[in-house]
Amino acid sequence: MHPTQASLKSSCLLIGLISLFGASILPSDAFGQGCMATRVSPPMIGASGTGRYMQAGETEVSFAFRTYEAHRHFHDQNEENVPANAPRVKRTIYDASVTRMFASGFSATLSIPFQTGTFDRSPIPPYTGSADKASGLGDIALTFRRWLLDTETHTKYNLRLGVGLKFPTGKNDVQTDRLVNTAAPGMPQNLVWKRGPADIAIQPGDGGLGVILSLEGFYELTARTLAYGEVTYLVNPRGYTDVNNQWSGAGPYVPNSATSVPDYFLARAGIAIAEPVGWKRGSLQLGLRAEGQPVHDIVGTNSGFRRPGYTLAVEPGVAYGFGKWNVFLSVPMTVYRVRWLSVDEKRAGRMSAVSAAFADYNVLAGVSHRW
Repeated sequence: MHPTQASLKSSCLLIGLISLFGASILPSDAFGQGCMATRVSPPMIGASGTGRYMQAGETEVSFAFRTYEAHRHFHDQNEENVPANAPRVKRTIYDASVTRMFASGFSATLSIPFQTGTFDRSPIPPYTGSADKASGLGDIALTFRRWLLDTETHTKYNLRLGVGLKFPTGKNDVQTDRLVNTAAPGMPQNLVWKRGPADIAIQPGDGGLGVILSLEGFYELTARTLAYGEVTYLVNPRGYTDVNNQWSGAGPYVPNSATSVPDYFLARAGIAIAEPVGWKRGSLQLGLRAEGQPVHDIVGTNSGFRRPGYTLAVEPGVAYGFGKWNVFLSVPMTVYRVRWLSVDEKRAGRMSAVSAAFADYNVLAGVSHRW
């Protein structure tokens, strides 16, 4: 292959990757790492089948899902030695998005998520706890993006800015049945069924109107290898809601029973390789991924019940393109996690954060079609 053609092909590969990322990094749904909920949706892997800048007038539709199970508990950055019956979180998020490309590198993406989740308080016998369950439509997002450099002349590197809105379309107070211990302290358990909001980690929405800010970029390293990076931040100005996630006494370690509406963040960087070892129309990716929620928001109060923290993961991925279709799979594997002290935990005099459940890995997969 002529060097110029090879360069163009590899750079177009990552352009395709980032174009597909753009359709799905929206903070449109309550993606999470177990107890520590985060509402930044996952970037997906593209492939060289449609790997190029989208042209004016083109449309791309993407269907993706993310699933995980969190059972290991951490306080601060330390793993906690908890009983086998400690709470376990299972969650699956489905996301349908459509992107329309307009003139001058400008695009708009609408993302519509749906999620199912279980917060199992007693996953093994004798089942002295119960499982919170919540499902439904998530928070819909509309994001506008624009390449900063001319896409006709900049095939080896480029940057793209994004800004959008996350609408509070997902319920943040889905009700669940829960076994509650009504016995006085020191007395034998007296478990009674009661009904109230499911745990915050599995609620479909967060109750806030958010502002999405993102920056993406790529740079060609060799004819078939490119570096990529992106940062997405969700600004949630609303301070807290009137939903009490501690209604049954679960985790009564902060004085404020209101549920916080925190900001969220996602950062990724890595390498993408086109057609490795002769794999036609295929691509590989390897990078690092950090995501979570901060202790302090950019705008608004930081009070209320929240589980701030983040995970750092190694993110390998594969993709394959055929015609105008792409299929993609990514499995971020957590290598570090931390549960920070929240503002209300500090006010309560706690010296360390209460533990939260984290997933060892996530599975992200999907398919996209462009015309």
